[in-house]
Amino acid sequence: MNMKQNFKALVLGFALMTAAGLPAYAMSEFVSMSVKPLWPTTTTPGAVLLYEVTVERQGQGFLEVVISSDGLPEGASAVFTQNPVRYTGHQTTIHSFLMTVTCTSVMPIETWPFTVTGSARRESITITNQISARLLEPNVAPLIAALELPKPGVPVLRGLGASGQTYQIEATSDLGNAFWAPIGSTTADGNGRFTHFDNQPSGASSTMRFYRAVALASNPAPSSQE
Repeated sequence: MNMKQNFKALVLGFALMTAAGLPAYAMSEFVSMSVKPLWPTTTTPGAVLLYEVTVERQGQGFLEVVISSDGLPEGASAVFTQNPVRYTGHQTTIHSFLMTVTCTSVMPIETWPFTVTGSARRESITITNQISARLLEPNVAPLIAALELPKPGVPVLRGLGASGQTYQIEATSDLGNAFWAPIGSTTADGNGRFTHFDNQPSGASSTMRFYRAVALASNPAPSSQE
């Protein structure tokens, strides 16, 4: 009987130790998630788009976050280099990894309001790809351009145009009497996306600056039309 009682006491003690450990696990909480496009970087032009996904937890306990995506256009699929994301008490509270979107053809993924969702226990965070309200459509469709200011003095012009097309970036300080001066050029990737960083405005005399992207002909030919 002594042996049986000792065995029961051992099992009970182990159960109590396990239960005592549960609060520490419960201290780990899923607190934030972000999705950042890495364009115009692609691994296979016209077919693969890369996004950086960052997941953050609070606390020191065990946590498992499952990542999923929804709303991608037909023919596109997403794969995460780390899924699920697992945390223990000895791991960093922030994990960053890649989301690879594979397309069957050239697709302007940025114009789709797809979602990326992280789920852990009863917690869930969904990020929606918001179509920028600042997107402007110039006279020459289907080119789309947007201006961003990620840090003071360095505007970033992002555009969505034709795959492999080279664009001359021009700027002016007066739309009423516009003289468009070329400030550089950039070539769209396989999905038609391009980026141009303007490092010149900080030294410009005017505080107002307007931009446009003009498609350059690969083989210029004489034309009677302007």
